Amino acid sequence: MTDVLSKQIAQHVIETNYTELDIETVEHVKKTLIDTVSCAIGGFHSLPAQFARTISKSETSSSLPSRIIGTDIYTTPEMASFTNTVMIRYLDCNDSYFSPGGGHPSDMIGAALTLAQSLNASGQDLITSIVLGYDIFCTLSDEVVVNELGWDQGLFLGLSAACIASKLLGLSKTQIENAVSLSLVPNLPLGVTRIGELSMWKGCATANAVKSGVFAARLAQTGLTGPENPFASPRGLWEQMGLPNIEINELNAHARVRKIQQNIFKYFPSQIHTQSPIGIACELSTKITHTNIENIKILSYKQGGVSSPLSQPEKWNPTTRETADHSIPYLVAAALIDGTVNPLTFSEPNFSRESIKGLMKKTTINELPEFSQKYPNEYNCNIEIKTKSGEKFRQGISFPKGHKSNPFTNEDVESKFTNLTTGIMNKKRLNHIFAILGKLEKSSSINDIFDAVKITDTN
Repeated sequence: MTDVLSKQIAQHVIETNYTELDIETVEHVKKTLIDTVSCAIGGFHSLPAQFARTISKSETSSSLPSRIIGTDIYTTPEMASFTNTVMIRYLDCNDSYFSPGGGHPSDMIGAALTLAQSLNASGQDLITSIVLGYDIFCTLSDEVVVNELGWDQGLFLGLSAACIASKLLGLSKTQIENAVSLSLVPNLPLGVTRIGELSMWKGCATANAVKSGVFAARLAQTGLTGPENPFASPRGLWEQMGLPNIEINELNAHARVRKIQQNIFKYFPSQIHTQSPIGIACELSTKITHTNIENIKILSYKQGGVSSPLSQPEKWNPTTRETADHSIPYLVAAALIDGTVNPLTFSEPNFSRESIKGLMKKTTINELPEFSQKYPNEYNCNIEIKTKSGEKFRQGISFPKGHKSNPFTNEDVESKFTNLTTGIMNKKRLNHIFAILGKLEKSSSINDIFDAVKITDTN
């Protein structure tokens, strides 16, 4: 017999319907979609996205042709989901959810957009699938911190993407249970993805998980079965993780705030734990001349990037974009010098800028236990800068811009979209995209979204 958790998940997929969603949830889904699409457009020209499109172009035969964002290229649902998610993830600027387990749930939107387009689903169908995907991913993340157990965040993202795909494909409860099993059993991603000098795979790992989730749902649609007890069976997930059997009774409770309303948006294209220190550094840059800085002292929470040149040398001398966007010393130095952090911050010449390297050598990062105790409810950071003339500047923040306690305004959403798509799309096109996504719940098809974000240069 299938384990209880698989049944709970499948039941949630079946029971979640658009008619039960309140207006706040629908509006937040649309805001999240706008944010996610901006990240995809901003990541379009990245090398990983180009590599993914190269493979996608060679797999153009499919009974369910699926479109790649920014192009007229159609490929398989799996490759389109992979490629679209690579674009969404590349800039490390899409949303976050940590409780303290979690990751970047909007990675799943790569699958939702792909299948909604290929199946000619409605805007309401797309919204519903995203809501249930967030419910499942975030609720599982509340219970299990996969990275502390040696695994990568794609573990629950792939499962949740399978649930999104199952909803859009109209699978039965039994088929959904098999999709959950097939997404989980063959796809256990290793945490080494985010250790040491980070490679391009850092931004592709969850795309692969999403692809596997879509594949699992399509296999289940044909009638293929997976192990009936993937969680609680001997040699199942909980045993491999050294955990007791877990059931999630709240998953099927309707009278609650949907999990998507608890996500955190990022203003800067970098890891979630860097958002507070970057925001502080940007403000301090207006008060201090960087050439007059004597030292920089940063206090953060344990999980928030506390390191030294000895404990994590790669963070103090980054040579890849993937490492630099996780490096607080690099990002704080860049923000103090340039007054901002944007995609250009991660161009290779910046990694060897003497001005940035000089400030990094003057920086220390230490844990403040009080901050660690307040995480993940708060993302505290304090920065103290002493100048060569003896002045001291101190500033702190608990909630970076984009946190649910310091939420994005509509102007912030538009500003971020503009910053990430500069040189790719003009103001008129951005307004057109906003208009389409703003009335998504009234759309009978989402093809207009793909048409609106088409990019002329599709290398």
